[in-house]
Amino acid sequence: MAPRISRVQNARRHRSGTTFSVNAIDLQRLEGLASPLALLDDFRVSGAPFGPHPHAGFSAITYVLEDSPVALRSRDSLGNDLDIRPGGIVWLQAGKGAQHQEVPAIPGRELHGAQIYVNLSARNKVVAPRTMYLQPEEVPVWTDEAANRVRVLVGRYGDLASAIAPAEPYRILDARIATEVRVPLGKGDHTVLYCLDGAVELAVDDAVRALPSQAAIAVADAANLRLAATAHPAHVLVLSGAALDEPVVADGPFIMNDAAGIRAAQQRYHAGGMGHLAPV
Repeated sequence: MAPRISRVQNARRHRSGTTFSVNAIDLQRLEGLASPLALLDDFRVSGAPFGPHPHAGFSAITYVLEDSPVALRSRDSLGNDLDIRPGGIVWLQAGKGAQHQEVPAIPGRELHGAQIYVNLSARNKVVAPRTMYLQPEEVPVWTDEAANRVRVLVGRYGDLASAIAPAEPYRILDARIATEVRVPLGKGDHTVLYCLDGAVELAVDDAVRALPSQAAIAVADAANLRLAATAHPAHVLVLSGAALDEPVVADGPFIMNDAAGIRAAQQRYHAGGMGHLAPV
């Protein structure tokens, strides 16, 4: 079977006030090839535009990009209050429900990060919530003699494996490409690539596509991926996992399989079943 490829020509840009801006990838335009990825935002924030809020039915992940001027303060109703430094990542597997709030660790300073939502399958929609994280020095790093580098935030790359172990396998790689990097893909996986800087040419099995800065591309039914930098240095996030062939019903902070699941999540939240978290 030939690989299936879909590209968002440009990331959609949205601004709200002066404290929050985001390049929001329009995953709907990726023709169903993003699943289980439910959201991908490249954001900058210098205030606290969002108070404590719940999530259920999926995992909410924040990757603090290495160029971020400050760390991320990540608090949740599970009792965690973490400062995740630039280059680190925090994964809230919300499952049956938890609350969190994330703000710059130094008020008034700008935080640069990637906000990622990964859907959970029906069997794990109500798994117990859990928070996992890595500080930058804990992230495995692959390099070669050509100055290519891959940070293994979640999942595996070659012989390297991240310590973050979600209920359902997923992979998040941060690749800085001087020449080229090869990424083997799992059978049945959907892979989304987002180019933060530079530009790359993708060779997907026998197909070739260009990926410019601030754009995303999705790939399915492929075994091998080669990323070659065409504008240097290229900086690409690679997000990959098994596709979910299930109904998706989203309502605000909840992602379930049907309206009944949404109602049950809302009831748990209002009954205090997702814990309590006071605002900072």
